[in-house]
Amino acid sequence: MTILVQDLNQWKGAPVLDVTDTKIGTLASVYVDAATDEWLFAALETGVIGFKKVVFVPLDQAAVGRQDLRVAFSKETVKAAPAFAVDEELGPEDEPRIFAHYAMEYVPADTPSGRRLARR
Repeated sequence: MTILVQDLNQWKGAPVLDVTDTKIGTLASVYVDAATDEWLFAALETGVIGFKKVVFVPLDQAAVGRQDLRVAFSKETVKAAPAFAVDEELGPEDEPRIFAHYAMEYVPADTPSGRRLARR
């Protein structure tokens, strides 16, 4: 099933499950490729009140369930990803670290800022 960015934005606040159907967080936002507008990552809010953080997980092979979003990674892999404060802006130096964590090739976008990720 193809998932459109617009569709994913309607799911903000929905639970995100890993490959074993274990909840790993809540969908906070969607990040797309700045040059192509194709979705790349979901930003998930994880943790407990007072200790919330944001982690990124690739949307490749993600699927929308009845009331949740399922990603193709384990909870352990996502928990080990670079984490950010809930109110922290993603910086250009953070992008390569996120891609590297998931063994994805990082190439800066052919845009004026060189930023590869844009929040939608």
